[in-house]
Amino acid sequence: MCRLIFQTRLTEKIGLYTEENQVKDIQLDRITSHARVGSIYLGKVRNIDRSIEAAFIEIDKNVVGFLSKKEYPFNSELGSKLTEGSSIIVQVIKEAYQDKGPRLTANITYAGASMVYLPYSGYLAFSKKLTEDDRIKMESLLKHRLTVQEGLIIRTKSVDMAEDELLEQLEQLRKTHVNLLEFSKNKKAPCRLQTVNQVPDQMLNQYQSLPLTEIIFDQKQIMKQMQQKFPDLADKMLYKQSVSLPGDKSIDQILEEAVQPTVRTKDGIVLTIEQTEGLTVIDIDSSQYQSRQNRRSTLYHINQKSIRPIATEIRKRNISGIILIDFLKMKNREEQQHILQLLRKELACDPIRTEVYGFTKLGLAEMTRKREHVGILQLLTDKSSTIGYKKTIESFAYQFERELLAWNGTKTEAVIVACSPEFHHFIQQYILRNIADLVTIDVYQFIDSNTSNYHIVRSGSGELVQEYIDQKKEWNIDKVL
Repeated sequence: MCRLIFQTRLTEKIGLYTEENQVKDIQLDRITSHARVGSIYLGKVRNIDRSIEAAFIEIDKNVVGFLSKKEYPFNSELGSKLTEGSSIIVQVIKEAYQDKGPRLTANITYAGASMVYLPYSGYLAFSKKLTEDDRIKMESLLKHRLTVQEGLIIRTKSVDMAEDELLEQLEQLRKTHVNLLEFSKNKKAPCRLQTVNQVPDQMLNQYQSLPLTEIIFDQKQIMKQMQQKFPDLADKMLYKQSVSLPGDKSIDQILEEAVQPTVRTKDGIVLTIEQTEGLTVIDIDSSQYQSRQNRRSTLYHINQKSIRPIATEIRKRNISGIILIDFLKMKNREEQQHILQLLRKELACDPIRTEVYGFTKLGLAEMTRKREHVGILQLLTDKSSTIGYKKTIESFAYQFERELLAWNGTKTEAVIVACSPEFHHFIQQYILRNIADLVTIDVYQFIDSNTSNYHIVRSGSGELVQEYIDQKKEWNIDKVL
């Protein structure tokens, strides 16, 4: 049973992909996130570095992206058409990471349900899952309808669509591009021309070809928009104000688990995941694993058992870049190759491209995963390393927002919250105005420099809370909701 669950009512938009009641993927859209993958900008050329054949493009205030020559599809040197201060339409293909700005392309793409339109690519490509007969059919239908510079990537779902539907989709995507070009003429760089939301838009696009059983929304309006955008999935979309999450856990429990360095499986295997700026190391501990087999067979069996949870954690945490896995030692090369084969098979389900290279001389399995979006650890915490991690003020603010909503429908009528100055500033700017119509209880707050982020001081009936406020007038408690 495969489900997509979208929670978009609150400031932080959350998407979960689950299989057999287990969270496999977590995606977050935050109000402070900039330059998301797929978003299109009218950028301003800051400078051109001919030594590395690249240009640095300002796409937003204090946001400068990197455009390499290979991402410039206009058959000329970067410097021949681009000059400092000139404008260019670019799309984000990789989000900013640490001190590196976002990666950009001038080869814009527009994703449809059964095809991806590339106005400047000049080629026709096909999903690997299409048969040769399907490719020939699609090529004969579409190739002569493209100009020399236009291109398409044909998805697997195209074979289930009528010819007129495919042609209509092509025309619609072409029109989207023309409208964007017209829109950009009246704008001054740097300027955002089109935003692609990760939740739910990109996530639905990413998972639409899988055998989804349910797609659950907590907003009817968003569901209706997605039904129009993804008509093939419309009959699987449901509206539910609340939904039971895997393991009956809350969102905050799921997010907390996704940044913890230790993972304990039901088989007694313990994984330790340490993410640093340069790479991620995953260690396997078998001390709690029970087996009656000999040592060699046991180690090999544990390595096999650990593959699925390793693949799940990589995907769920959105770990990318270089990944080293310290499997239990295997002296037999055939066993190593079988482990690599099983790992590749498990990772094949990941929509993000992965490469498994093999074992190093020190016996570490070496792999990479393409970096597109910011990882869960980097989003939720203020450190790249899991050692001594601390959640950001922004993460606590979204947790606070969910906590306030959870009071709805309870006997609690009012709460008093102590806030640090920084936390107070963030929720005033981003949170409170967004949830004024959602929260049914009265919320009072005061600033306390000794409080770390926030603390619920009192909760209960309106009368009880008001009595407490009258006793603490020196605290300057204000009603905010």
